[in-house]
Amino acid sequence: MPLKEFLPDDTVKTCCKLESGLNLAVDGLRACTRGALMPPLFCNVEELSRGMITRDFIVGKRKEYIRMLNDDASDMDCKRCLMVEQKRYGDILFSGLGHIDLQHYSICNLRCTYCTYTREDLHLSEQYDALSVLKQFSQDDVQWNSHVDFAGGEPTLLENLEAYLDFFRTRRIRVLMHTNAVKFHQAIYDGISDGSIYWVITSVDAGTPSTFKALRGQDKYLRVIENLSRYAAAGSKGKGMLAVKYIFCDSNCGDDDITGFAYAMLALRPQQVWLTFDFTPLSSGRSGHDYSGQIEAYAKLYLLLKKHGIEAFHYYKEAIASVSKEGKDIMDQIMKAIERLGCDIPLDIPDLFFVDFRNNNISAGFDTDKFSVRPFKITHKGGQSERWSLAGKRILLAPACALTQNLLSDPEIQNAAWIGFVDRNPIQHGKTIEGRTIYGYETIGSLDIDAILVASPEKHRRDILDVVYKNSPDSVQIAEMVD
Repeated sequence: MPLKEFLPDDTVKTCCKLESGLNLAVDGLRACTRGALMPPLFCNVEELSRGMITRDFIVGKRKEYIRMLNDDASDMDCKRCLMVEQKRYGDILFSGLGHIDLQHYSICNLRCTYCTYTREDLHLSEQYDALSVLKQFSQDDVQWNSHVDFAGGEPTLLENLEAYLDFFRTRRIRVLMHTNAVKFHQAIYDGISDGSIYWVITSVDAGTPSTFKALRGQDKYLRVIENLSRYAAAGSKGKGMLAVKYIFCDSNCGDDDITGFAYAMLALRPQQVWLTFDFTPLSSGRSGHDYSGQIEAYAKLYLLLKKHGIEAFHYYKEAIASVSKEGKDIMDQIMKAIERLGCDIPLDIPDLFFVDFRNNNISAGFDTDKFSVRPFKITHKGGQSERWSLAGKRILLAPACALTQNLLSDPEIQNAAWIGFVDRNPIQHGKTIEGRTIYGYETIGSLDIDAILVASPEKHRRDILDVVYKNSPDSVQIAEMVD
């Protein structure tokens, strides 16, 4: 039975990943991969290896899967994803290049016990020419928020790593580089320094060399820490950033590892620390897995980091809890454990600040005005709330992200003389969103503005407020959005 064709004014179920995503995986091409959920393949490795995949082919598959998402017969993981939204069919752009997962290889110099490739002994070199697939899309197809998760196996083992990085730099696509940091690579350091690599993400998952070796298959803990110190120094230049991740498994929840990792982070000063779990039980359909021990260790590490001024980011909330009900339930348990243990751990110790010794920056709390929409109100630092009119005011939105883009539909924003966005990442500077330019934070003082509205993702909030305050004249009003 043929799938239904839609008219432009039809309201349909859709997803930004199905519309513009590309997951170049070891088993073929699909729209995305979201932890425990995965849409069907566009085509397999054999078809990709023949070099027959065109932009029109990919556009056709995107349209087909949107139709499947909206029928009652097709069985696909997308129907269980919490990211599904509704949209007018005529507003969907099927030819865009948005979120890219680059995972067409699985070669690695570690053997992590939680890794699917390790369990299945599936460490493969590049399975096809992924760059030729990406080159099917022109610069005009690249969306303003396009980015690539450069993951798969270990990217520093690719012979043509620089060719990929050059492609993304020239197309102005932000790079999130997942590397185990066993091998230092100058191109990665340079990319962090100039901002063409927006994030370098490394999972350390241990606070002792013995646990690292047992969990990751190689005695490389000290080498990884040394290489991360270089990447953290590059991140201190203010363009790209280093995030160090701790994946909680059954074997790394002891106090020695929690304490060792926390104090290693105080020595490294990465730009961020991310906490998460081993996704394997969810992705293999093992519902009801007992995460209680990992949840308890997670809460202890989170609070120990916070005690010393490091606000760790809940990566699990973004990666799994946003698409899976079971993932959301686990995240709720984590927050309850943090609240329970937090009652017994002193957090407000005046001399314990997280100081970046490279630039003497102290991360502190921010007491800002707050604004809310529909109705558009502002709550001042003293607690007084009132309606807020932006009519005629010259405003900037910070940063350039989905949250600030969504604000553009508010009538009060539309009445303002809003002039654009500000963002940290140089790759974004000069791009436009709905006709307004994305500027760098360092240009704020020259733009003659009245106010900056901040609506930031959770993991960037402190950094964004910090840089906004540092670059704004005293006459500029700064307000942060609240739900």
